[in-house]
Amino acid sequence: MGMKINDKVYRRKLKKLKRYAKTRLPREALKFFKSETPKDGGNARIRTKLSKSSKGFTITGDYDYSGVIDRGEYPKNPIAGTGKTFNGYSTQAPKGMTEPTGRFIDKEVRKFIKRI
Repeated sequence: MGMKINDKVYRRKLKKLKRYAKTRLPREALKFFKSETPKDGGNARIRTKLSKSSKGFTITGDYDYSGVIDRGEYPKNPIAGTGKTFNGYSTQAPKGMTEPTGRFIDKEVRKFIKRI
């Protein structure tokens, strides 16, 4: 007894998922990353860029204190009483930007897979 399976439908859906991961998802991730970035003067949001390489996409922060705010810390000591920090951590992004962006990407991919 033999069985024949037509995987044409699955290949088509995988192709859609691959196209989504290469085109739309990186731009959505950058937009979310920038929305999670603490805004004091706007320099960090302006200088955060999406770059493409042969291995995929990278979100890069081209400013000196990118690692500091990604850890959730505040780059410089604010004036006392401004409410910008709590125990040295930023009140706007206490978990940084990378961790929430990773969760956002997982959620978006799962949503897309359910749709197709």
